[in-house]
Amino acid sequence: MKKYHAPLAAAVTALALAAAPARADTLWHFSYAGAGVAASGSFETLGDGSTPSLVEWISGTYSDGSTVNGALSLVPTTHPGVNDSADGFYTYDNLFGGPTRVSADGLLFLAGTQEIDLYLDDVLGITNVTTYDNGVTFNYTAVNLTAVPVVPVVPEPGAFAMLLAGLGVLGAVRRQRKSA
Repeated sequence: MKKYHAPLAAAVTALALAAAPARADTLWHFSYAGAGVAASGSFETLGDGSTPSLVEWISGTYSDGSTVNGALSLVPTTHPGVNDSADGFYTYDNLFGGPTRVSADGLLFLAGTQEIDLYLDDVLGITNVTTYDNGVTFNYTAVNLTAVPVVPVVPEPGAFAMLLAGLGVLGAVRRQRKSA
């Protein structure tokens, strides 16, 4: 009976590792238009959006009358929690997810010289965008958001553990047959 202890222990360990929840990234698509400004793009969060997660990157294009198809770039957070933009006009946390999806501090990204803040407007009760261009332009526009789960390209550690456990069990069975 002792012959089965090692393969059984390996199988139990592999199942425990496989039961660990997988981290699923989510790709979010957004678009907005109004007051002469239009933009669309994508950003990615760790997790499925059920809890607030840090935005990893943002990309897309914008048009504002003087620029057509300009690039969007995320302003990174310098420390966890609420950050201030370089000019002090915005606060941002670059977190996305949870019941409101966007906080009142929101996401901060650049569209050319414009700072764009994607945030929750408590007064209007919608996800809003404010555009600030060197103290000149303000645009308030509702934002459309859609989610696309990202399928991980690299297998989870639990999958590797299951593979190794299966190979161990096959080896043990083969060794047992040879000795019998």
